[in-house]
Amino acid sequence: MPVDISAKRACLFLALLLIFVSLGIVEARQLFLNVYVDNTNDKKVLVVGNVDDPVGLAFLNSSEHIYEENGQLYAVTDSLLEKEDQGWKLKLPLSGYYDEYHAVFYVPGSFELKEINCSKGLEFLSSSYNGSIVLDVQGFDLTDPEVSLSYQAA
Repeated sequence: MPVDISAKRACLFLALLLIFVSLGIVEARQLFLNVYVDNTNDKKVLVVGNVDDPVGLAFLNSSEHIYEENGQLYAVTDSLLEKEDQGWKLKLPLSGYYDEYHAVFYVPGSFELKEINCSKGLEFLSSSYNGSIVLDVQGFDLTDPEVSLSYQAA
């Protein structure tokens, strides 16, 4: 009985993937972050949460941060916010592969969201809680995920 060529390729791909994972070449990472915009006049953002490997978080290069061995991250940065015409833009680009991604963005309630952009594979839910605008973003099996949100004074 002849074997389908596409079935052989699929088996070969799966075998190679298993080898790469067992050798640590493809490393799954998880990321859980809370991102707080405090005072946009100072362009400061507080980022706290847990990440398996911080190498994909380029904003850490220009921030005051603590990364603990257990994956806990605490960072204050001004590299995630930029001034726009009539408001602000918060942009969180990450590099690398993440098998699980969950970031929650908190913006003071004195602002309103203008635009939300998420890379493919990310889904979001926006709400209001305790005087803040909350943007909850989640995704699975992502490469180089990116979220940006624009907001202005209400």
